[in-house]
Amino acid sequence: MCGNQLFASLERLEATLQQLIRRMHVKMDICMTHGITGSQFFLMKRIHEQGRMTVSEVASEMDVSLSAITAVVDKLYKAGLAKRERDQNDRRLVWLTITPPGEEVLQACLTSRREAMKKYLQKLPKEDLEQLVRICEKLLSIMKHDVSPA
Repeated sequence: MCGNQLFASLERLEATLQQLIRRMHVKMDICMTHGITGSQFFLMKRIHEQGRMTVSEVASEMDVSLSAITAVVDKLYKAGLAKRERDQNDRRLVWLTITPPGEEVLQACLTSRREAMKKYLQKLPKEDLEQLVRICEKLLSIMKHDVSPA
């Protein structure tokens, strides 16, 4: 693809993604239950998937500072949705787990979010949806392997 075509495609993609992401955030925020924020949801989802994680692991995976994760964890802990436990062998490690009430809230959010996405994605032909998923997975993989700052 020549420079002008690439530039035109990038402009279209940027404008489209900007609108798409903004609309998705609005739709997904509506799906949250019990006053859960997007950050809290993603943190709970990740811990749920792993079973338990340290604060440092979560911060690294979400590519945010320890202080940012600590603030999110504090809110979940105070709401009774997450639990912190010191490692028996290394007291410096703090393990995060999701409490049973946290699991219920997470599942309610997941169900609501999936229903909202289904509403739109089911309108795409199967082949388009599969291609969209493949392209997003490829792009994510490329970005994960890129070590440059920008």
